[in-house]
Amino acid sequence: MASRTPPHLAEPRLAYANADGADSYLAGVTRGFHQDYVADHWELERQVLEWDRTFGFQVEDRWIATCGAFSRTMTVPGGQVPVAAVSIVTVAPGYRRRGLLTQMMKHQLEDVQQRGTEPVALLWASEALIYGRFGYGHTSPRLSISGSTRALGYLPTVEHRQGSVDEVSREEYLSAATEVHQSLLSARPGALDRPPKWWDVRLFDPEAWRHGASALRFALHFDASGHPDGYAMFRLADSDNPALPGREVRILDLDAAEPGAYAALWRFLLDLDLVRSFSRRIAPVDEPLRHLVADQRAIKTEVLDGTYARIVDLPAALEGRRYRQDVDTVIEVRDQLLPGNDGRWRLQGGPEGGRVSRATDTPDLTLEIRELGAAYLGGTSLDALYRAGLVQEHTPGAVAALAGALSWPVLPYCPDEF
Repeated sequence: MASRTPPHLAEPRLAYANADGADSYLAGVTRGFHQDYVADHWELERQVLEWDRTFGFQVEDRWIATCGAFSRTMTVPGGQVPVAAVSIVTVAPGYRRRGLLTQMMKHQLEDVQQRGTEPVALLWASEALIYGRFGYGHTSPRLSISGSTRALGYLPTVEHRQGSVDEVSREEYLSAATEVHQSLLSARPGALDRPPKWWDVRLFDPEAWRHGASALRFALHFDASGHPDGYAMFRLADSDNPALPGREVRILDLDAAEPGAYAALWRFLLDLDLVRSFSRRIAPVDEPLRHLVADQRAIKTEVLDGTYARIVDLPAALEGRRYRQDVDTVIEVRDQLLPGNDGRWRLQGGPEGGRVSRATDTPDLTLEIRELGAAYLGGTSLDALYRAGLVQEHTPGAVAALAGALSWPVLPYCPDEF
């Protein structure tokens, strides 16, 4: 039996995966996340993997590091931009602290830049400490909310529109939710498009992933004419909170075209028989439920990190969105990994869009590319970053002016994990 080369003697080589070797590669991915590889659980993922951007490091025939990206489209304030949705990033324990992650991140960012179609890279961080050093800024926070359903009576002024909510089949849900999601997509910065294959991934529900909870269940809100205008996806499970014994409804997705429909969907879920508690692990920071209920303290609310954005093509990224108020400023950006972003830029923007050009004037403010990515969608205040000492202001009022321009009436939110 041939002996394995120990890590300290091995020389990992960068390589791209392919469909023929998918099982070996995906086994490396799951091992990196300390899970067992079950081929059937990855069948849908195989259909969305893009092999020309799925790579890693090999030692002999073993994948000891992995990295990939998906081609998606993200809503930004006033528009949409293509994004590289970064995922499946792992390094085997025996090969850590050898610079493999840094090499993969640099290789990937350079590849995205060379493609020239995606001005932004986006990811969910399995560990929040990792990606800041590669220029990723926390751009889209989320809430985790939970509480007792019995304590969540609505305010008497909450609108109850004509219509109704009913539980439906997966097929009915998919048909209606696809249409509603697409109609709402342009209104929510940070949200991603969902092509048909990504809807299939989102609704994939093997029993092993339920951890004792029910299969996915689905509900639609129908307006007065009977047309679906809101959707909810949920599970039921035994509560793991000793203070709230009984059944728990876990909301995995919920949205609606009208406030009354949104309120009705929540009411349907909170009033389910035998259910005593609820949770929603990925909720928007501006979740309307917190304003619908009479007792806001009855909702336990925790602010957590969501997606992280990395500006790859600075002019294209800033010109891809609109601005809440007029701004004309020179910013100095520091970017050690992608020198094309480094230097001084003049941003002229307003409600109709923006224009970015190289500048030689004295900068009004200076910041790292990480902070620009954090503030890009308007969910992380540039003023807060300034007060944290992460932005330097050279012209009085420059931070406030740019912070106001970058802000947006709707806070960013990404419900799609990838």
